[in-house]
Amino acid sequence: MDVETDRIHDLVRVEFLTDESVARLVMEQGETPMNVFRPSKVEAMATAVESLADDIDSLVLYGEPVFSAGADLSSVKRMPQEMRPAQIDTIAAASNRFIRSIREFPAPVISAVTGVAAGGGLGFALASDLIYVHAEAVFDTAYARIGLTPDNATPFFLVRTVGPYRARELLFDPEPISAAEIVDLGLANDRYDVPESEFIETVTRDAIRYANGPTDTYAQTKQLLDTAFEGRLDDHLEEERSTIKRMSDSDTFDEGISAFFEKRQPEWK
Repeated sequence: MDVETDRIHDLVRVEFLTDESVARLVMEQGETPMNVFRPSKVEAMATAVESLADDIDSLVLYGEPVFSAGADLSSVKRMPQEMRPAQIDTIAAASNRFIRSIREFPAPVISAVTGVAAGGGLGFALASDLIYVHAEAVFDTAYARIGLTPDNATPFFLVRTVGPYRARELLFDPEPISAAEIVDLGLANDRYDVPESEFIETVTRDAIRYANGPTDTYAQTKQLLDTAFEGRLDDHLEEERSTIKRMSDSDTFDEGISAFFEKRQPEWK
């Protein structure tokens, strides 16, 4: 496949397939482990998705070398506790904008997940219309492990996919979910047992198939599906944002994030 690349951020690039109306939005890891994100990176991703809406008939979201483990908590950990709410709120605002851009995109958005999609990174994947995972990929809700409430619409999409009881289990007791279980739970369309180097091209072929389909119909169907359940995504996102901002100033989160970086079990009170 012939590709033209447009770099829109130090850690974000857009790849355009020259012979198809398909683009790949690639999150790069850089120096931070597990492809975690900061607000500027997510803002760039949102801007890219918004700018592609009129020209692309299928969009692939991909992370190198792994999808994403969510927000960069190391920068939050270094802050005094009273400063954390402002930083968490900035991250949440950028993430909410990105999720809205995915849901409002008038064509199929496909997440291609390798490695791990955890925390806010899982929310990004779940916001897509279709999800394909590599055979070795792992999902992890992660939030409760550090004493923080979920964001990035993770509860919104989980409860609509696996039901309220399983969603509670996944959020209350976070454990890595294997690729096979991801598909069994209905959290992904399929898993591809191919060499990891071939995975993105395999998913891109799916994207090409959708780009060559009835794109106007897909756009309207997306809207119908988004209104099929009670509750509005915007309302849910804002509720998440205020809750995670409030929780970031809690002793629970302070203990959780401290234990995480000290590689010990948290001592919940």
